[in-house]
Amino acid sequence: MAIIIKSTGKSLPKRKVMNDELPKELDTNDEWIVSHTGIRSRYIAGEGESCTSLGTEACRFALKEGDIAPDEIDLIICATATPDYSGFPSAACVIQAALGAAKAVCFDVTAACSGFLYAMDIASAMMERSGFKYALIVGAEVLSRICDWKDRTSCILFGDGAGAAVLERCESVSGANEAAGAGHGICGVCGDSADADCKLDGDFCANSRKVGIGTFVSGSDGKGGNALYVDKTGIMKMDGHAIYTFAVKIITEIIKKLMEKENLRPEDVDYFVCHQANERILSAAAKRLELDFSKFFITLDEYGNTSSASIPLTLADMDSRGLLKKGTTIVTAAFGAGLTWAGTVIRF
Repeated sequence: MAIIIKSTGKSLPKRKVMNDELPKELDTNDEWIVSHTGIRSRYIAGEGESCTSLGTEACRFALKEGDIAPDEIDLIICATATPDYSGFPSAACVIQAALGAAKAVCFDVTAACSGFLYAMDIASAMMERSGFKYALIVGAEVLSRICDWKDRTSCILFGDGAGAAVLERCESVSGANEAAGAGHGICGVCGDSADADCKLDGDFCANSRKVGIGTFVSGSDGKGGNALYVDKTGIMKMDGHAIYTFAVKIITEIIKKLMEKENLRPEDVDYFVCHQANERILSAAAKRLELDFSKFFITLDEYGNTSSASIPLTLADMDSRGLLKKGTTIVTAAFGAGLTWAGTVIRF
């Protein structure tokens, strides 16, 4: 049995803001922002655009790409720090109604930038326990509405957007018994023909351990909550130095642990997909791990820091470029307010 990423989707606000278009009062420029963060632009939500409108659009795209009908979805989890409503209803329930995914169990996860990977871990566990076939997980944010637009050290970093993925629970081969004896049939897990590389064991594919979502690592440190938080007025406050130090350390630890647990060598990993906060953070982590930085897929130059939408937006971009093809192995890592962190290995 395996939980695989069947398809991805993304959604962005209509307005793209380049560094030179930021408010002049911030007294900054493109050269400084790019050299210190790697960010060149971000998308800013406008009238009629919200966490759930962006999230719904990303989910619709993922469903279309996976050829999955909304009423086939068993579970919807939305990772967000900027929901439409304070408290309830959850963004996931609003998205469910917009999609017409009537049978889905729905709820939100609040883990800031780690939220999408938390949602993936929870969804995988629920799919195994409850026998759900399809889950829809989405990270959606409108961070521009909680930024302090007078603080040039933080507001330049963030952007809005949403990314989604359809997860599928795969167990058996269609026509497995016949395929085992007659030499035909395609495995729904590994995609190989049953008489070729797919090794059948009764109705199950022995290759299933080689594909899908693997080991998870995650954790939290509430003592660091004051490093990045939303104050009583609804404005985000950040201790940039503290977050940088934490981020480099924890990304290094996550990747190291995942590679050890999965017995991966650097050459076994095609891409490292990390939370897109600051290019310097990723570069420093790669240097500590002695990894080829070219394997760290970067989208923050285009989107900035989109918190829980960061990793799914990156996966959707990679998917659209044909990079998430059969045989691809990626290692993911995220860190966020709370403080929280998470990571997993995904094989396609």
